[in-house]
This record gives sequence, structure tokens and C-alpha cells, in this order.
Amino acid sequence: MEYAAQYAQLDAPVLFDPQFYVPDFSNDNLDTYGLSRFRTSLGTLGQISDSDLDQLAGELESLGAELGVSGVIAPAAMYEAGRPDVLALNARLFDAAKMAGNALGVPTLASVTLAQSATNADSTVVAAVGAATSINPDGWYYGFEFREERIPSGRDAVRRCCDAGLSFALTGKPVLHAYAGPMCLLSYAFGATGVGIGHSHNLWRFTRQRWETVAGQGGGGDAPARFFSKTLWGTVIYPDETQLMNMALRNKVLTPTSFCGPVMATPPAPWRRWDAGKHLVCALADVSAELAELGTARESADSADQRLAEAVTLYGELRGRGVPVRDNADAYQQNWRLALADVLANRSADYDYLELL
Repeated sequence: MEYAAQYAQLDAPVLFDPQFYVPDFSNDNLDTYGLSRFRTSLGTLGQISDSDLDQLAGELESLGAELGVSGVIAPAAMYEAGRPDVLALNARLFDAAKMAGNALGVPTLASVTLAQSATNADSTVVAAVGAATSINPDGWYYGFEFREERIPSGRDAVRRCCDAGLSFALTGKPVLHAYAGPMCLLSYAFGATGVGIGHSHNLWRFTRQRWETVAGQGGGGDAPARFFSKTLWGTVIYPDETQLMNMALRNKVLTPTSFCGPVMATPPAPWRRWDAGKHLVCALADVSAELAELGTARESADSADQRLAEAVTLYGELRGRGVPVRDNADAYQQNWRLALADVLANRSADYDYLELL
């Protein structure tokens, strides 16, 4: 509530994600919301009564009013391959959310998160998107589950993500790419109108592990700060890797924001991981804003491709100068270019249609 009030003072729109991806997940924070009583197993939730759906709509309306939301994101389980029960459940949950949105006088977005069982093949992606688009929302809150890695790198998987996003955009409704992370560079290229980004690694892509109980403690321990570079479209370790760069390379790699003063200082000073996270979000937001200002998805795709091509070249320069590239930080940039080229080539007519909407 505190954050929502601060955002309102900044005239920023507010959305609330009910996060029913793993419906039976709960914790102490979630239990403070009235929505928590609807968090149960998929089987039980699938038997929810009409009267309970009315109560769910009431909870969404009450919470939306308290937060001053600009739109309602419908709760929805993840779209799995071969699960017609999930499709039926999500349609009913959307109807409840739509009741809340109508009562509040704000648009209602359908939440569509494609699970790995649906994203592993073209045919299952097409089937899941077809089922999801049987709903008629005011917009789409779209997520795509990739296999486990820091940043999605597989050419085919990234292509499928862009393909599905383009299909949602072709409905003529706005698309908010959820949990986009650094992939926000591609979001506007497939027709998205907004992106969801966050500072931590588990917000860099959608992963259901966020809603699964894990043993031990997280937080990264004493891991060093990472500097996100707009020109590399990736991170370098600070100061371990940045101190190995000569001034010419530093000037190319260290793209500043208002949160990286210690990095840009002479000499460089200690830099907190928390500020590194703020720098990341700011850098992603800056580029996202630039892409959003372009006229068409094709123009956004051209801009993204150019940025990625320059990143590939710059990584080559780093390696040539003996600067180590760790954690496969350059493993995805070229594959993203190829994936984007595949989408543009295979769906040229769809891009023509998108420009007419």
C-alpha cells in the first residue's frame, strides 16, 4: 500500500499481479491478503463455485480500490500443454476479474503465462495461445517460462516467445510482457506495449521457482556487484573485470545512469549490489523507453538487432584484449538476433497487419 501511494504521487499507473501461477503456494505475506483463501490446489480451485467467484471478484475490487489500480490483472494458473481443465479454470477466473475491473471502471488484463510443457514445441505454443485468445480481455499480461539459465539463450525458445507475443499483439489489445528482464530489448519488436522488469535474477525471466519452497537461504551471499552495460546488453563483474579494461574499453562498456557514480569515479570506489540493481533497472527502462517511442514493431526490431550486433562486436573486442567473459555473458546476444530474424522472416504478413491496427 505504501508503494502504491508513492507511485500515485508520481502519477505512475499501478497494477497488482495476484500471482496464481502456482495456486497452492502461500507464505506469511500472502496470507495477509483476502485473496489467500482462494490459494489452493488446481484440482480444488477448478471446482470453485459461482458464489466463491463472486467473492473473489469482491476481493479483487476491494484490493484494487485500496491500491488505486489503473487496471486489474486477472489471476490465472499457468497454461500447461494438454490441460483443458486449466483453460476452463482461467476463463472463469478472468470472468471474476472482469467483474472487478468493470466495478472499478478500469481495464482488465488476462494473465497468460505459458509453462514449459507448452513452450517446448511450436505446436504446443500455438495451441496454448489459441486457447488463451478465446478470452476477450482489454489487454494481455504475458509471461513465458524458459528452461533454467540466467538469461534465455536458446534460439528456438526465444523465437517461440516472440511468436506468441506477436500473436497476442495481433488481437489489437495492448501486451504487457511480464518478467521480461533484459529480454525487454525484444519485447517491442514483437508488438508489446509495455514491459515488466526487476533488479533480481529471478525477475530476469519467468520462473515458477519463485513460488516453490526452497531449502537454505538465498540472496547471493558475498557475490560482487555486476554492472549492466547497454552496449554489451549484459553484465560485467565490478570491479574484477572492469579494472582489467583500458580507458578506451571502459568508455565503451560503462554506460552510466544516475546510480553508478562510484563506478564512474576516478579512481573507482566501492559500489553496493543494491545500487547495481537500481542501475540495471534504470538502464533497461531507458532503452525500453527509446524502443517504445519508435513507430512500429519492425523499427523496434531493427533497433534491437543493431544493438545486439554491436554487443557481439564489443564482446569480441573484450576477449581480444584478454578480458575474461564469465558466466556465458555473451551466450545469447547472437542467438537473439537469429531468433528475431526468424520471426521477421516467417511472419512478415503479420507485421504488415500489426502496422494497420
